[in-house]
Amino acid sequence: MKKIFLIFFLYLTVSSCDVIDQEPIDSVSTQSLFKLPSDADAAIIGTYRYLANLGPNYIYFAELPTKNSKGNALNRQFEQLNNLIIVADNSQFTGLWDQQFVLINSANVVIAKVPGIPGMADAAKNSVIAEARFLRAFVYFNLVRYFGAVPLITTPTESPDVKSLQVSRTPVAEVYTQILADLDFAKLNLPETHTGLGKTGRATKAAAFALGARIHLTRKNYPLAIADANQVISKRGETLSVAYANLFLTKNSAEAILEINYDTQLQNSLATTFLPGSLGGTRTIEVNNDIFNAYETGDLRKDATYGFANAANYMKKYSRGGTKDDNIIVFRLAEVLLAKAEALAETSYPSTDAVKLLNEVRKRAGLAAINPATIADFRTALYKERRLELCFEGHEWFDIVRTGRLQSVLGITDINKAIWPVPSVEIARNPKLQPQNPGY
Repeated sequence: MKKIFLIFFLYLTVSSCDVIDQEPIDSVSTQSLFKLPSDADAAIIGTYRYLANLGPNYIYFAELPTKNSKGNALNRQFEQLNNLIIVADNSQFTGLWDQQFVLINSANVVIAKVPGIPGMADAAKNSVIAEARFLRAFVYFNLVRYFGAVPLITTPTESPDVKSLQVSRTPVAEVYTQILADLDFAKLNLPETHTGLGKTGRATKAAAFALGARIHLTRKNYPLAIADANQVISKRGETLSVAYANLFLTKNSAEAILEINYDTQLQNSLATTFLPGSLGGTRTIEVNNDIFNAYETGDLRKDATYGFANAANYMKKYSRGGTKDDNIIVFRLAEVLLAKAEALAETSYPSTDAVKLLNEVRKRAGLAAINPATIADFRTALYKERRLELCFEGHEWFDIVRTGRLQSVLGITDINKAIWPVPSVEIARNPKLQPQNPGY
C-alpha cells in the first residue's frame, strides 16, 4: 500500500491528437491546477491515462486462468496463473493491485477538487465528477471480484504519513454500496456523447448502464440487469450490424460503448504478448486448443479471432504489432444483449425474448438460430456464446466464477479460489490488510 500512495505525480497527458501541457500534480493538496474549467477536463483525462495503464492486466487476468489461453516459460508469473497456481507472492498480482488503487486516488482527486473550480457551471462539474465516479465504480467492481474485501478509499490521500496510508479492508457488501452510489451518480450526470478533448474514449450514459447490467448480472439481481440493459438498447438498438472482425480492425466501431483508446504515444503490450515473432510479438500467451476447437463449423468469429504462424495458432484481436496501439473494448452492445438474454432466462424460461437475443449474436457469427428446450440447455448455449463472442476481452474468468462453474470447467474444487490472495508485498507494507483471504 505504501508504494501506491507515495508516488502520485499525476502527469495529465492524453493521446497525441489531444496533447495538453499541464503542470504535474505532486500532491493532492496542490491548488494550482484546479483554477479553470479546462483544468477539470485535463484532470479527468489524467485518470483515463491510469485506466490505459491498467488495460492489459484487465485482459490478461480474465483469460490466463481459463481454457482460453496458455501461459509459457517466457513469463513464469503468467504460466503460474495459467496453471492455476495462485499464490500471494506472484508479482503480477502486485501490479494489478497497485494500478487500480493509483487510478482510484486519481479519481478521488477529481471528485474532491472539481467542485471548487470557479466559473464552471454545476452541470459541467457534475459531468466530469460523474466520469470519475464511473471509473471508481468500475475499478472497485473489478477489485472485489479479484480480491474480495479491499480498502474502500473515497477521499484523496493527502499525507505520506505511514499510518494514514495503512487502511483496513472493507467488507464486500459495503464496497458494493459505494459502487452502486457512484454508478447512480454516473447514470444521472454522464452525457450521451462527448465532444472535444478525448471524446472517443470517455464514459457516457450508455457505458454507465452497461456497467450496471454487468454488476447486476454478477449479483444475480436480474430485474435490475434487465432494466439497465434496456437503457442501453433504447439508445443503441438490438441489431449487431458491425462485422465481427471490424470490431477489432476499426477503433471505436458503431458497436462500441466504451473503449480504452491508445495511440503511438500511449501504447500497450497486447499485440506483443499475443502475436508470434514473425509478426512482431513474443506469443507469451498462447491459444488453448480447448477454445480453438469449440467453434461450430462456419462460425465467422473463428477466422476473425485466430491466425496461424510459426507452427501454431495465435490470437489476433490485438494485431497492431508495429504501433502497439490496439484499443481495448470495455463494453460493447453484444455483451449487453447477452446479459439481458441471461437475465430474462434466469427470471423465467422458456423466454422467446431471451432466445431472440441469443440468436442475434449467433446470426452475426453466421450461425443458424437455435431454440434451447430447457433452462439448462439455454445456459449451456449462452455460456458458450459468451465465451466465443467475448473471448480475450476480459470476461471468461469472471463468467466462470459468477455462474458457479469453477469445478465443472476448470476442475477447481476449493471455493476459496473464486477470489485471489491479497499480494504478499502489500500485506508486508500494510499489516491492516490481514487476515489473508482463506485458502492462501
